[in-house]
Amino acid sequence: MLSPILTEKDLPLEELKKIGLVDGEKPTLEKKDIQALLSGNRTGLLTLENFNYYGMEIASLNVKLSLAKNNLNEQTLVYHPVYKQAMYPSFVSMNEADELITGLRANIVKEVNRDGRDKELMVEYDHDTKEFVMTDTLRLKAPHEVNGIPLSPYQKERYRKGREIELEDGTRIQASTSSPDGIRSNRMALVVSLLMDGGISYLLLQGLKALTAEKGKSNQLSEKSPGFEAAKKQYEQQESGLSSTVLKQNESVLSGRGYGRGGISR
Repeated sequence: MLSPILTEKDLPLEELKKIGLVDGEKPTLEKKDIQALLSGNRTGLLTLENFNYYGMEIASLNVKLSLAKNNLNEQTLVYHPVYKQAMYPSFVSMNEADELITGLRANIVKEVNRDGRDKELMVEYDHDTKEFVMTDTLRLKAPHEVNGIPLSPYQKERYRKGREIELEDGTRIQASTSSPDGIRSNRMALVVSLLMDGGISYLLLQGLKALTAEKGKSNQLSEKSPGFEAAKKQYEQQESGLSSTVLKQNESVLSGRGYGRGGISR
């Protein structure tokens, strides 16, 4: 997973509006895709239709989206179209690239020198766009808990290095910035908690990308553990509290009373 770095007010609404992803002043993207943008991940594969892209009229385009800062330090959309052929980075061997493409490996971690600085990059292959995705491992953030089970410092360190880790209930997870959720698992759904500035924030993740096995993707478990159910209640309480706060704010507006801009962390 990547650390959440933005809030919804940072979304480039005008750009999203131009490609038909805004209704009124509200993005029409799924919650998972908004979460991905705010966390620095890519959205799932989207089909954009009948829009103008820098003077070109596009009838239909399959693409993933992410955010990056422009020269004015503003968040702008980055398009990740579907490529005809994958081009692997120069520091990745042909054999390593083949293992990523065929799904024998989920990622590889390489130490490279960029602009005179040594960096550790996690490299994945995005099968949707036929593109190699590179992420500085310093940007990876391990969950605080998964299904109510705290991660040990050792597990967090392995997770931040792109390694697969296993928890005491048999849940296995691995960082994956090529997916909207930023995580792979042997379970189809998880509740993860992150340590944020405002405390602990819970996320319900569903339809997760599978882990890899010796012969490609591994099977995923659909049953929910007792820890998942307990953690889900924590998530629901958090969401209920957020809804109550929004309702009170709306009531204040309708009654003419102002309110502060303080919000609740995700």
